[in-house]
Amino acid sequence: MGGETIGLVAAGLGSFLGVVALIPLTRRVALAYGITDDPTPGKLHTLVTPYLGGVAVGVVVLGASSFLPQWSVEGIAVLLGAVVVGLVGFIDDLKTLGPAPRIITEVMAASLAFAAGARVHLVGDIGDWIITVVWLVILTNAFNLLDNMDGAAGVVACTTSIALVVAAALEGQVLVGGLASLVAGACLGFLLYNWHPARIFLGDTGSLFIGFLLSAIALKLRFPVGRPASIAALILLLGPALFDTTLVVLSRWSAGRPIYTGGTDHTTHRLLSLGVPTRQVVLILAFGTALCAGLGVAVGRGSVSALAFVPVAVLGIGVLAALLRVPVYEVGKEQAPQRLPVAEHSLA
Repeated sequence: MGGETIGLVAAGLGSFLGVVALIPLTRRVALAYGITDDPTPGKLHTLVTPYLGGVAVGVVVLGASSFLPQWSVEGIAVLLGAVVVGLVGFIDDLKTLGPAPRIITEVMAASLAFAAGARVHLVGDIGDWIITVVWLVILTNAFNLLDNMDGAAGVVACTTSIALVVAAALEGQVLVGGLASLVAGACLGFLLYNWHPARIFLGDTGSLFIGFLLSAIALKLRFPVGRPASIAALILLLGPALFDTTLVVLSRWSAGRPIYTGGTDHTTHRLLSLGVPTRQVVLILAFGTALCAGLGVAVGRGSVSALAFVPVAVLGIGVLAALLRVPVYEVGKEQAPQRLPVAEHSLA
C-alpha cells in the first residue's frame, strides 16, 4: 500500500471518527432549539427527529480538508462553493426558503467553481459555463431530493464517494481523491445515526453541501480515455442520484404538480409501496449505486468499452418506466400521528 493510498484511507477514517464524535452534540443542539422535522402527512418517519446531521458532516469535512496536500485555487473554489450552498441549506433548515434563493445561490457557487477551473470541456466559453452550471445545480438538488428516507442519501453519497476515491487514486489526483475520501468517511459516520430508525437527519445543510461537493469533484476527474467515454463514465458515477431526480420530475410533471413540492413519489417510496422493507430499500440503493459507479470507474479507465453505457441506459429507462407505474399515495391523504415522541439514540 503506497503512501498516497494510506493518506486517502487515513483521511476517510479521520472524517468518520470526527462525525461520529460530533453528531451527538449537533443532535442535542437541534433538540434544544427545536430544529427538528416533525411527523406530518406525506412523511415516512413517526418520531420528532432533529436536523443538523449535515452540520456535523460539513464541519468535519471542512476542518479535515485543511490537512490535505496539493491544494489549488480550483479546490478552494469548489470547497467554498459547497460551504456557501450548505449555509443556504442551513438557513432553509431553520426557516423554510422558497426555491429561488437556493437556485440563485447554487448558480453563483457553480459559476465560482467554473471560473476557478472546475468545469466541463465540451463546446467552449459560454456553452461550457451553461453545461457546468446546469450539471452542478441538478446534481446538488438531486442529493437533496434523495434525502427522503432513513439512510437513502447517506448510502448513495457514501458509495458514490468511494467510487470517486478509486477513480481519482488510479489517476494520481491526490486532492480530488482526498476530498472524496473525506465525504465518504463523513457519510459513513453519519449513517451510524441515520440508519433506520434514524435518530438524526442530514437536513438541507448536509444534502446540498454533499451534492455540490460530489458533483464538482466528479468534474475534476481526468480519465485516460476519449471525451465520449469520459462523459459516459461521469454519468454512470452520478447515475443513481440522476435516476431518482428524473423519476420525481416526470412523476410530478405528469401529475401537474410543482417539482419543488414534496411528495411520496421517489424511488424509495415506490419500493416501499411494493412491500420492500426500509432497510432493504437502502441496501438496494447501495447495490445499484455500487454497480453503476463501479462501471463508471471501469469505463473511465478504459477497462470496459463506453458502449457498456447503452445497455445500462436501456435498463435504467425500463426500471424508470416500471416504477412510474407503481401507485403512490397523495400527500395530505394520511393523518399525522397525534403523539410526537422524540427519537432516541444509544450513542447520543
